[in-house]
Amino acid sequence: MDLLQSPWIPVREDAAVSHISFEQLLCSPNRYQLSLPRDDMEFAALQLLISLAQCIFTPKDRNELVQRMRQPLAPETYRQAVEPYRAWFVLDHPQHPFMQSRGVKAKEITPIQKLFIGLPEGNNHALFNDQGEIGAVCDSCAAIALFNQASNCPSFGGGFKANLRGSAPITTFAAGDHLRDDHLREMLWFNVLSQDRVDYLLIPQYINNVPVWVDPIPAKGKMHAYEIGLLRGLFWQPARVELLATAGPQRCDACRQTAERVYSGFRKEKFVYDIEGLWPHPHSPKRWDIKKDTKERERFLSFTTQAPAWTQLNHCAFGQMHDKEGSEPSPIVTQFHQVFNIQGRRLILLVAGYRNKQASVLERRHELFSMPEDWDNKTPYVEHGIKYALAVKQELRGKLYGFAKEVGPSVHETAERQFYHATEPLIHELLRKMDYPEGKAVLDDFKDQVARLAREVFESLTAPYCHAPKGLKYFLVFKRSFEAALAKLNA
Repeated sequence: MDLLQSPWIPVREDAAVSHISFEQLLCSPNRYQLSLPRDDMEFAALQLLISLAQCIFTPKDRNELVQRMRQPLAPETYRQAVEPYRAWFVLDHPQHPFMQSRGVKAKEITPIQKLFIGLPEGNNHALFNDQGEIGAVCDSCAAIALFNQASNCPSFGGGFKANLRGSAPITTFAAGDHLRDDHLREMLWFNVLSQDRVDYLLIPQYINNVPVWVDPIPAKGKMHAYEIGLLRGLFWQPARVELLATAGPQRCDACRQTAERVYSGFRKEKFVYDIEGLWPHPHSPKRWDIKKDTKERERFLSFTTQAPAWTQLNHCAFGQMHDKEGSEPSPIVTQFHQVFNIQGRRLILLVAGYRNKQASVLERRHELFSMPEDWDNKTPYVEHGIKYALAVKQELRGKLYGFAKEVGPSVHETAERQFYHATEPLIHELLRKMDYPEGKAVLDDFKDQVARLAREVFESLTAPYCHAPKGLKYFLVFKRSFEAALAKLNA
């Protein structure tokens, strides 16, 4: 299968589901929507398509970017542009298959579902045998899963390297207000950087832009992040992997389509190398510590706790700068703001990632935030609202932790979960209502609702212990302290 020529992209057009080629997608005015059974696979397919468009069709400037978003490419333009890359994106190429290595040595064959993050790799798991078991997949699903494992997931385990952004990074894309129109082609261009922005991120004279399956990473080698080119970085493969094909026809266990060839397993081989510095990946927001006016411990944002995605929204959408830490949104989001938002387009922010514990994934996160129109004028209100909600959560947790130390029950973690669950709809309502001119009134109403919910959580979790004199005493003590803290936050 050739990702640049074959019909491998699973799409839905009206009510019909089919596979189209990359050329059809970029050169057709038809409105397509990705169609895969798992949200993370769908997002990975979107990221794969964006990465292909970014590397092969980088617009020279913002004008060409806007033009490509508005009009399909001419077939001749497409074919001329992909010609130098034809041998690099073939899944079963005899010498250098897409994101794989030939001749991988492994004592055992790993079942293919190990590529599908969150599923166990073996076949003797009772919870998965009847539903969700993936024993064989088609070319399309194999390519998407291979890219997702290498780009977004934790490593395979001990001794295997993680991807360039770390163990399980957050990825953010801009959908624009066209999302309701299901126009996949437009969405790709919203998330492709123009050449001037690429040049700002990378240092052209130093980079190697050949993919790692053509020019392999040297084992035990050392390199600098600035040596990694755009294509090499977006399609970085940190492990040595080789897919194993089986002749069909057979039904794909992931997309349920019948394929002439399927993949039931793969070989994987660990090797080590070192990279100095952080590669400037265009799809992720970054965060860093500030010590003595210097950036330290710069890293890509990730989901490290059970806190919902809205708690990271200020970092993902706006960027923050404080005395001790700072953050910035992904270059994609920054470009959308500077190129498309000024044209009056609303930003629909797609936020995706995994929360993991070492090589194990604990949960999938794929969320959507519809940002307000008139972004520049409304940003301070949104930022303040999110900061206020997080400060209230911190006070709620702290006061209930103190209550628990005196009375006995550990309720602060339960309070945090309940608070997050109750306030998430309020965040989306805040973003929606920010379209109204009365930004301050909307913010004040939001703060009132957040404080009321926090009081309800506090009282519901302490009420069972107020029947005893000691419980009632400390309820009053910490209730008074909590109200004082809320008053201070509103000052």
